[in-house]
Amino acid sequence: MKKELVFIDDSGDPGFKSTSSANLVMAAAVFIDADEADKLSKRISEYQKSLSWRKNVEFKFSKDLKSVIIDLLKITSEYDFEIYAVYINKNKFRKIMPVIDKTKLYNWTIVELLKNIPFVDAKISIDGRSSKQNMLKTASYIRHEIKNDKKKVEIRFEESKHNNLIQLADLIAGSINRSLSQDKTDAKVYIKLLNSKIKLIKEIA
Repeated sequence: MKKELVFIDDSGDPGFKSTSSANLVMAAAVFIDADEADKLSKRISEYQKSLSWRKNVEFKFSKDLKSVIIDLLKITSEYDFEIYAVYINKNKFRKIMPVIDKTKLYNWTIVELLKNIPFVDAKISIDGRSSKQNMLKTASYIRHEIKNDKKKVEIRFEESKHNNLIQLADLIAGSINRSLSQDKTDAKVYIKLLNSKIKLIKEIA
């Protein structure tokens, strides 16, 4: 049996300060076919070259022009993959869990996402912005928490600037997060381009 490929990134932050985001979204782009993932990664690189960006400049929902995000989401719609996402409304969550460590919340959200993806054996690629020690703890926690689901996982952390499909997960997470902000004029613009790929968007807790 071939391993499925799962690329994960988040939008928002796990903090609860007055300046923190209203929601934390964890999203995954899931590929059944490794060749399809490779084709899309190469197509994203081609699009990046067409923009004449300098090397290692990555696609980020929070930083890119609206037109760039829309163009790239249109490109990805031509490829075969699925989208799964979970999110936390922090105002609601704070009533249930008044105090929680940010790293624990981040890790728990990843686990809840993986529990909602119907894979059996997968390679999981996660945006690796934490220290090596934190990444090892996160990997150990994920394996421990999903072992009862009879899911096999190979976990790796990568800098998103070196992985086009983690960048895709960033755009997906950002698009979903924006759709939760009803006061934004472009709240539904991006997610409409992803609708055919979306298998699950679930509020957790």
